[in-house]
Amino acid sequence: MGLIRAADVQGGTLHPFEPRRISHRVHEANRRSQLAVGDLVVVLVGRVGDAAIVPPAFHGWNAARTIGIIRAAEPDDAAWLKVWLGSPEVRDWCERRATGSTLHRTLSLAVLRDLPVAVPPVAPRAAFLRAVRLLDEKAVTNRRISDCATALAKAQFVAETRYGAGSAGWPEKPLDTLVTMQVGAAPRPRPDREGSPASEGISFVAPADVLQSSSPHLYGTEHRVPSEKTGVVCDPHSLLLASREDGVQAVMNADLVIAGRNVVVLRPSSGADAYWLLHEIRLRSAELAVAAQGSAGREISRRVLGSTTVRWPPQEVRERFAQLADRLHERARTAQVENEKLSRLRGQLLDSFLSGNFSGMLPF
Repeated sequence: MGLIRAADVQGGTLHPFEPRRISHRVHEANRRSQLAVGDLVVVLVGRVGDAAIVPPAFHGWNAARTIGIIRAAEPDDAAWLKVWLGSPEVRDWCERRATGSTLHRTLSLAVLRDLPVAVPPVAPRAAFLRAVRLLDEKAVTNRRISDCATALAKAQFVAETRYGAGSAGWPEKPLDTLVTMQVGAAPRPRPDREGSPASEGISFVAPADVLQSSSPHLYGTEHRVPSEKTGVVCDPHSLLLASREDGVQAVMNADLVIAGRNVVVLRPSSGADAYWLLHEIRLRSAELAVAAQGSAGREISRRVLGSTTVRWPPQEVRERFAQLADRLHERARTAQVENEKLSRLRGQLLDSFLSGNFSGMLPF
């Protein structure tokens, strides 16, 4: 039976990249956490407050303890609660009441029950939710485009490494001979006096930012630090690695970032090398977990990781793959940017609705 975890709630939808399974015995022993169509699932650990409505494809699945389940009386009640949980004010409310570290921020169900919820009249709420559904449907399409572009890049990498002409004769090289390697040490920045992350400076990357990224590229993070702050500053096309018990995750940063504690930074000598190694590491995620050490495997050993061998193709192979991968990742990014705009528009619609200015039409 399938299991939904916090990591499977992405962008307001259930989006399990690598679905987990549990036995029938465990599933039956946890009847209270079995999901039904229309349930609202809320992330309680990590990205606290993220929410999604259970579609028919996930009916009967079970939910991990990192997930809270809200079973509303009416479908529109669940849809409204999802919108409400996604508003900036409510997200701030959840974050202020969460406890724990960056990766394991925890919001208890007892606290979530105290969340104040605005209850608008049924008729205007229905009109508003129809507009929101149109935006959400477009966002789902964009996520599929992004996923397909990313999957095509992965498939091309597999084809090159397994079936490419001459691939059997590629030499094996230790990873530390192909990159320079550092480990971030910067502490997580403290919120400003208003309780929000700094609005200016360089993006700060914590292990959670790497592990929770749904994309191979990292385009920005929630937290920023002053540009004059010391730390491991990563140029664009660096590879940022973090680990958990089920594998090592890697992303490529698009802009300057500062690496936080336990983020391993790899600096390839060229963009083509960076693309090749990005896909190599992501493909071997579970295998590379042996390079992790410490509590729950969240600290990567530079020595073990650096000694890991990589089959290294000729430069023309790496450059050809990088050209294709760059175009595919750029298409994925275009879809992501559009979704960021849709998210802002969604927020503007909510503001206009709560202020009584919503006309029932989308502003385009």
